[in-house]
Amino acid sequence: MSHVATSTPAELSSTAEIDAAWVESVLALSYPGVAVRSVAAAPIGAGNVSDTVRVAIEYADRPDGAPDAVVAKFRPSAPEVHAHGLGSGAYHREVGAYRVIGERAACRIPHAYHVAGDETNINLVLEDLSAAVPGNQIAGCSPAEAEAVINELALLHSAFSPMDEATAPAWPIRMADVCDYWTEAVQGGVAAALQRYQTRLSAENLATIEAAGKLARSFYLLPQSRLTLTHGDARVDNVLFEQRDGGTGAVLIDWQVTGLRNPMWDVGYFLSGSVSVDDRREHERRLIDGYLRTFATVYPGYDEEEALADYRIQLLSGLMTTVAAIAVLPDNDAVNNLIVALLERNCAAAVDWESIDAVAG
Repeated sequence: MSHVATSTPAELSSTAEIDAAWVESVLALSYPGVAVRSVAAAPIGAGNVSDTVRVAIEYADRPDGAPDAVVAKFRPSAPEVHAHGLGSGAYHREVGAYRVIGERAACRIPHAYHVAGDETNINLVLEDLSAAVPGNQIAGCSPAEAEAVINELALLHSAFSPMDEATAPAWPIRMADVCDYWTEAVQGGVAAALQRYQTRLSAENLATIEAAGKLARSFYLLPQSRLTLTHGDARVDNVLFEQRDGGTGAVLIDWQVTGLRNPMWDVGYFLSGSVSVDDRREHERRLIDGYLRTFATVYPGYDEEEALADYRIQLLSGLMTTVAAIAVLPDNDAVNNLIVALLERNCAAAVDWESIDAVAG
């Protein structure tokens, strides 16, 4: 039996409300004449920041190209997680990111069949990418995979360059506006790290972490002369890898901390946390050069000297974020193994590039 599709799908509050009629109303926006007989939803992901389900679809009338399944990402049902989403503005940013990136086809993200929501709610219906391979943060990624991610970041950043704080949309994060929150989080994380990992990290790494804590406020308040739309949490477990003609491609996911930042925030964050120390040292200049070549195809004018100066400072984004996470994540083996792997990479990059000195001036 066919359901009557409305021009605008209703905004739902829970994945439990998803039914055949609603999925049909969503797909009718892209596939006129579609008729959905039934759907079956199964949870995917850990549910840390959202409730996400894969919705398998059985059709009564299936237009060419209609998907076998979609992924629906909604606000979390857990009250405490939802409260974090409300307080952090995560819903508004992810809705904004999918809208503007999709409109420009700026970089490879999951195709969005439906985007709705505001500061209090989110309804995303996305391409099913269950066949893609998710990144593994502890293992890190290969140089070829890193190149695929860096290329997508270059496409993203160049597509939205230049941006100006005064005229940019209100929804992306401005780091100066959240400086107090992040400074407090970093300083709390430093205290926890120095105690928890004193036997797992080298003296040099512990000193680097302590120095980063003292500079956190200065880092977040740094004046920026080059701004663009950034992912903000560009780590390999926010990436899906797919095979394309010519090799591995990257799909960027999870846009809850999209912000107005220097483009090297994402590049430094990714290379300092998601690539092994040895691979980063061997390949990072080549990867940055490739980034700049791709960037220039869309928006010329970001030269190597400026980019490397930005990279030297902005790669501290990875260390600051890792340290900030320590105070809020549970103290267990799985979390600690992840944090130690990240800190070892983050600190090595900060030392290699003398990033602490660059911020301290």
